[in-house]
Amino acid sequence: MVERILMIGGSANDFDHETESDLASYQMVSSLRQNEAEIFMVDDNPYAFTIERTDITPILCALTLDNLLEIIEQHQITAVVTTAGGVVAMNLSRQIQRALGTAAPKILGLSKDALDATQDTTILRNHLNRLGEKTVAARLANNVSEAFEAVREINFPVVVRPIAPNGGLLRFNVNDVDRLEEAVEKSLERSQIHQVNIDQSIRGHHEITIVALRDRVGNTLIVGGIEDMDPVGIHTADSIAFTPIQSLSDPIIQKLRQTTIKILHEFQIMGMAQVRFAVNPETDEYVVTRLTPYFDRQSSLIMVATGYPLVPVVTNLILGKTFEQIHLPAKFSSNAALLEPVMDHVVTRFPVFSFGEFEANWIVTDHRLNTVQKSVGATIGVGRSVEEAIEKALRAAHFNSRDFSPTIMNSLTEDDLIERIIHPRNNRILVLMEALRRGYTVDELAEMTKIAPFYFYKLKRIMELEDSVAKNPWDETILRDAKYYGLSDGLLARLWNEPYEKVRRFRWDHNVLPTYKAFDPSAGEFDEENSHYYSTFESENETTQLDAESALVVGTGAFRLGDGAAASYTMASVASELRRLGIPTIVVNNNPHGLLFIPQIADKHYYEPLELSDVMNILEIEHPKYIFIPGNRIKLIQKLREMNIPVYVIAKEKYLPSTLYETQEKIVIDYFWDGQKAYPLAMAKQDNDEMVIDQRAMTPSLYAALPRPKLSVTRAGLYQLMVDHWPIEGEVTAEDLRPMPFTHMAFLVKITGVSWVRMMIRYMTGRQSETDTNLVEHWVDYQWTTEAGRLAYTHPDFMTHLNVHEHQIDNGRLAMGAHVEPLDQEPDSVEKYTS
Repeated sequence: MVERILMIGGSANDFDHETESDLASYQMVSSLRQNEAEIFMVDDNPYAFTIERTDITPILCALTLDNLLEIIEQHQITAVVTTAGGVVAMNLSRQIQRALGTAAPKILGLSKDALDATQDTTILRNHLNRLGEKTVAARLANNVSEAFEAVREINFPVVVRPIAPNGGLLRFNVNDVDRLEEAVEKSLERSQIHQVNIDQSIRGHHEITIVALRDRVGNTLIVGGIEDMDPVGIHTADSIAFTPIQSLSDPIIQKLRQTTIKILHEFQIMGMAQVRFAVNPETDEYVVTRLTPYFDRQSSLIMVATGYPLVPVVTNLILGKTFEQIHLPAKFSSNAALLEPVMDHVVTRFPVFSFGEFEANWIVTDHRLNTVQKSVGATIGVGRSVEEAIEKALRAAHFNSRDFSPTIMNSLTEDDLIERIIHPRNNRILVLMEALRRGYTVDELAEMTKIAPFYFYKLKRIMELEDSVAKNPWDETILRDAKYYGLSDGLLARLWNEPYEKVRRFRWDHNVLPTYKAFDPSAGEFDEENSHYYSTFESENETTQLDAESALVVGTGAFRLGDGAAASYTMASVASELRRLGIPTIVVNNNPHGLLFIPQIADKHYYEPLELSDVMNILEIEHPKYIFIPGNRIKLIQKLREMNIPVYVIAKEKYLPSTLYETQEKIVIDYFWDGQKAYPLAMAKQDNDEMVIDQRAMTPSLYAALPRPKLSVTRAGLYQLMVDHWPIEGEVTAEDLRPMPFTHMAFLVKITGVSWVRMMIRYMTGRQSETDTNLVEHWVDYQWTTEAGRLAYTHPDFMTHLNVHEHQIDNGRLAMGAHVEPLDQEPDSVEKYTS
């Protein structure tokens, strides 16, 4: 029987949800299709990339239980996949099972207990007790009174978190009575069943994640482990993380491995699960804190870091295959899926914060890090050493950030420095280096921060290296050392107070050139043809030019406030279309959750910072014919153009021209510019909460009356005209048009059913077909997939995460928490629509 599988998407992007669900979903669909399954995918995320695949049945609607039950009945769904959909999919799958009972479709890969344990820590704790594993002392509470009773038993400090949370996980670290009531009330509001968990605090312990796989007959392997540099008490998304594990001894790592395997057996998991531990650094005793049997930021990092084909293997495991029955992609030769990955490199994940963007708009935020996530994205650095990985991740994550200015560090008083050491903020890594520079010992800092001494020795090595470089300009030996440990040409230029170009020429003249290494899951033990690379400065180079007719697609980097997910979607569409056109495609990015790292959309992947020196190093090897860059990489575009390197810019506008009043609306007219002529595509209404597009408003007479300004650019693009009302007063010129925001590009594609991003690429490269030309010229007669739709912004909990009141933020500008939904309303008249 052919399985009819429902894949539940990840829904809106939020603080704890970037595009890792989409990254996994796309690969999972490919593997499910190879197993001849029929796929139905439901999502309401306007930036979803997977749902646009042509080999599935897409369903665009709100992710509610009623909608899913209707879909299951209408399409005779036999199985549900939750692994790629994150917390949202897990919650909804549990609701489906409860609503339908024995008539519910099977949940692939997960037992009922495993599904329940992700939502109810009592169930997890009961299983762990049966295994003889230690757990954190905890109590359940249904109200504030019961929470106070629980604390009397456990004692402060405690961690309060909602059971079965709506949206992402949320934890509050509570040290006293004054804070307890507020934390419990917020957690009760976020709980679907109005229940909270009160956990004994284990602040200061080391946080470790182990990612493992298991098949239906019990074979198990460990894919990898992640160590947070910061101790328990700082949200794992806000912590600097490393893989492989760096500071633990082998005996304790082996214990964590064995416990992970026992837990996967206990819950009869088929597929992947992550087990999170808190390890006491003084005694090496540990407790299990969490079971996560779905893709999230941790599994995404392991997938990128190891090069192991995690998603194809997981997909086959949840379908019931054993490891021996799984055929890996051809590039992995004849290796078995049961082969555990071995890394010969280090990967650092570095959190990215947007405090500066808020403060540029005079909004004060709380910079202190705690158990509530404050980061909005992450970047990675890959190197042969911890130092190199840190340097690459740091410069990728925090370019032009005032918090990371050496001048700011130098000016800190001793009291300020101590306060920032004890109460960490986003720039803590430079604070710690400044403390080392001022003579604080490793033992003193380890005691104050609960960070393993190992990392202070690494930071000390970086600090000493920078000092040595600054004191010895143009020293070839020190230059080689600096490059090996990851210092960029830009940093060397600043330390030597010399122009960047002069430093780069000196390095070239002395043959100090980067080499590239592949992400080999066997660390080079077996012959593999992995297409994922990172740079270092060693002798052997493992990459060569792909093709003289190739295209390089530069990513958008780490997510920040605004349209990070939309930008990831847009650039993935660019790369995917280039490859579909038969153009050999190369991508470079540093976001471990970014869609550009979907293996199927490019021939070659580079994991590098997006600074000029790093991009130039790739260009000097690949010599691509085309270079596509998103419009947000302004400095990179400018520098490349100054060097007479032609680039294709995917132009975009991030924000509205100005903040709209609550009652104010704008009329938005979308255009496709083919390089010679502007074609109107849609007319929309927009305010700060939503945008509405209705094809039925675009009558032939209105279409004919719309202005068609002549642009000066010769390359295709998507543009918008924003006006207060219709008809428009006065003449419309090219200066009145702006590049279309990535958010609106994604929305337009979802509603019309035509990928205008892909169309733009075909016109940019001169590969448009006759069908494309006919569609553009006769667009007014084309029947959209959805006649009318709404792009709505729900408000993320900025107050909880950043201590910012919702009314201070224009979320229409930030584009976080965006949903798209079809509208079944009666057609609007043109007069009503444009009034």
